[in-house]
Amino acid sequence: MILIVDSGATKAKWALSAHGQTVQLALTEGISPYFLDDAAITAIVEKLRGEIPLEQAEEVFFYSTGCSALEQRTRMARLFSNLFPHVKTIEIQTDILGAARATCQHYPGVVGILGTGSNACRYAGDQVEATIGGFGFILGDEGSGAAIGKDLIVAYLNRELPPVLADALQEEFQLTRDFILQSVYQRTFPSRFLAGFAPFVHRHRSDEVITLLLARQFGLFLQRNIVPLRYDTDLPVHFVGSVAHYFQEAVEMAAKEMGIPVGKFEKDPLPGLAQFHL
Repeated sequence: MILIVDSGATKAKWALSAHGQTVQLALTEGISPYFLDDAAITAIVEKLRGEIPLEQAEEVFFYSTGCSALEQRTRMARLFSNLFPHVKTIEIQTDILGAARATCQHYPGVVGILGTGSNACRYAGDQVEATIGGFGFILGDEGSGAAIGKDLIVAYLNRELPPVLADALQEEFQLTRDFILQSVYQRTFPSRFLAGFAPFVHRHRSDEVITLLLARQFGLFLQRNIVPLRYDTDLPVHFVGSVAHYFQEAVEMAAKEMGIPVGKFEKDPLPGLAQFHL
């Protein structure tokens, strides 16, 4: 049996898989080595032991945001070796490689991740050739839940939202200027706070202001992250992540306007990864 972990900034999914099928699934908070120290990660794993039989795993494949640097992958490999001393194989990889393996399997392709954050890659069928994005909502992350939430909140603070939409937002979240500023600039995980507004955006996606917001965000994502990766190929673009899944129609519309063919839309890479590691 193998253990596959798909971790974003907000949540991590743990799947025990056998013969290409998920046997047991569990959710925890996201595990990003940039935000959590060894003690915090260890606490998450130890708590998880009571939910699924981790001791049955013979191989562990951990795909996560924040693992692009060799230093962080080495650190996570060392930590997981201590947490899973009985496991024969431990592989620490980036979430973007996980998305590529899940959608493209062993074939070339271009893949975009749209979740709490965003990034994209060009996949050769066996390895990632190039990546773009993943800079966080301050420097980028166009099309992500955090960037969409940021756009919405900026419009709210600047009184650019229609009164009906602004009132609905205020009623649901009880927002104040101080609360917003503290959540973004002083509290931990500001990207999670901003991405928390994505469900509201989804429910109001037919509103003209929201439609334009989504078109702008996904247009920027495609222009900055996808177009440079397709400079000499007609390969379709696959999308992975909760934002890609729930806003598929808006993503497809933005891609169509730019003449970009789309492929798969996968909310969760785990089923594809289970097949890849079969």
